[in-house]
Amino acid sequence: MDLFIFGTLLHVPLLEAVSGDADVSKRLVWAARPGYSVSRVSGQVFPMIHPATNGVAEGIIVQGLDDTALERLDYYEKAFGHDRVEFVVLDAYEQSRTVTAYLPEPDRWSTAELWDRDGWIARAGELTTMTAIEAMSVMDRMAAPEMGAQYPAMMARAASRQRAAKDTGTGGLGRADVHVLHASKPYAGFFNVEELDLSFRRFDGSMSDPVNRAVLVGVDCAILLPYDPVRDRVMVVEQFRPGAYLRGDPNPWTLEPIAGRIDPGEEPEDAARREAHEEAGVTVTDLHCVSAAYPSPGSTTELFYTYIGIADLPDGANGTGGLVAEAEDIRSHIMTWAEFDAALNAGKFRLMPLLVAGLWLARNRDRLRASA
Repeated sequence: MDLFIFGTLLHVPLLEAVSGDADVSKRLVWAARPGYSVSRVSGQVFPMIHPATNGVAEGIIVQGLDDTALERLDYYEKAFGHDRVEFVVLDAYEQSRTVTAYLPEPDRWSTAELWDRDGWIARAGELTTMTAIEAMSVMDRMAAPEMGAQYPAMMARAASRQRAAKDTGTGGLGRADVHVLHASKPYAGFFNVEELDLSFRRFDGSMSDPVNRAVLVGVDCAILLPYDPVRDRVMVVEQFRPGAYLRGDPNPWTLEPIAGRIDPGEEPEDAARREAHEEAGVTVTDLHCVSAAYPSPGSTTELFYTYIGIADLPDGANGTGGLVAEAEDIRSHIMTWAEFDAALNAGKFRLMPLLVAGLWLARNRDRLRASA
């Protein structure tokens, strides 16, 4: 049966990625459902169709989808709680057509403003298409509800790739000088592990022999070290880290700057400010960029955007924070500059981003204090 679509799948690149049909655009015809409207779901970025007096819900009919394409589309939509049900629309000749459409269970969602399709495509069309490519790649090993639970992490990874693509690079060797022979994804979850057999261009111009490499595919992060130039104080946070635990560290709680992943559609600076509030209840007035750098590009895709954040750190500003929904239990500590500098020089800090931010602050502290 033909399919009526009215929401994000109207973005043809996304429809192609989800359906797996590169020719799907050749089988699209206009249609509408009078007495209905399409509105954004409250608290979400996708729309729903709903009854509306004097409304007209416009969309398209996708004709001639095969079983494989419908199975893929069903999988994608079920991840977000939508099922395909029969629906009646009017085609371009105002003839009634019985089709199917993806609808949520009754009363699951509430509506916000009318859906701005063009605005959504401009803001999120490319990112959602990139995310859908990963989402559909796990169809054979992850149930739709599980994929839906992992979708925000998939979108965050896609946003990191999108951010990387905007980097103009430094010239010389580039992506065209890497030949991927085989790619696999042995683990997919909050993080992914991807394994590649590849060859790369050597500095003498030849191609290397094939090599096998595995990489942790993470998300770009914003890192913030709060500094009060008036009181000459620094804030660090402390929390349990499973990486230190698995290494066998007798104390897997580490002192760190504030840090968190950059959400899709969020700028690194905004993420830094948000994380300061979530983790430590700190409001940042000014940000000073330290660096945007890879912590370990031989093993992870993560890029760290590191900042010094000017903040008010009075007595009592330290405490506990973090998001309960993310099982965060974070304790903040206020250190005088003398205490922080002594620990920095004595090598007592065990986290590289804290060392980078601390050393930058040591070089620029006098300037920040003079302008406070």
